[in-house]
Amino acid sequence: MNAERQMIDTFCRKLNVVKVSERAAQFYTQLMSASAGRTHHPSLQHPQVKVCICIELASRQHRLPIEKSFLIKLAGIPQKQYKTAFSVSESLLKVKNNATMQQLGVQFSCSIHVTKATEIHSFYSNKINRRQKEMGHEPLDLEGPLYKCAAFVAAAKMCRSRTNAREFCTTLSLTASQLETISKDMLSFKDEMKEQKVSQTFAQKLEARSQQLNQNSAKKKSAADENLLWKFYPTGTLRSVYNQDFLNWKEKMIAQASS
Repeated sequence: MNAERQMIDTFCRKLNVVKVSERAAQFYTQLMSASAGRTHHPSLQHPQVKVCICIELASRQHRLPIEKSFLIKLAGIPQKQYKTAFSVSESLLKVKNNATMQQLGVQFSCSIHVTKATEIHSFYSNKINRRQKEMGHEPLDLEGPLYKCAAFVAAAKMCRSRTNAREFCTTLSLTASQLETISKDMLSFKDEMKEQKVSQTFAQKLEARSQQLNQNSAKKKSAADENLLWKFYPTGTLRSVYNQDFLNWKEKMIAQASS
């Protein structure tokens, strides 16, 4: 571990993220423990690859920018292999990017699609996990950056605009083919989403109309009660009692009228 720790400190200095070296070393220890006795991506057999992955994870936690191209150069493997190894390590360490839809929208300059992307992601998650439940399977965790970014790509396509899918992949170490596949899967539910939205809008209108009718009915009943009370007392007496305690007086008058 001493050699790897020296490598971590050296790489952190070269990447100008010295303050994350301690956290990167912790990630490295956890990764070694999690991968012990298991067969994983071949690239993870190289210490420098694991060191670079741990440095990137630590930098993300500390919200420090890192030069990705130089990091991959230090790892000594092609970018595609690094992304795959990074995803495997992320799964082993159970580390996720928990950025919200709003944060991703700001980060990748696509805030205009946040609302639509959130709707798509929510509908897709509910749909898939409902299907899992029907099949007797455990629900899937669809809160990772891959599914959220795919929702942004799908939202942009639905709005007939563009979003930088390549930037999603480069910054968050996602696979372009997976991003494209999931976004297409989300778009396949487009018609169902529209139908559900129409149904929800119709239900909301019915609810609003029902509340309006109830309010109108209550107003008419109140007006009828007041007209009834006006018949029992002259104007001056009614106003005097109304100012003191109208509600109690009204109940008394109704009781007298019904007796």
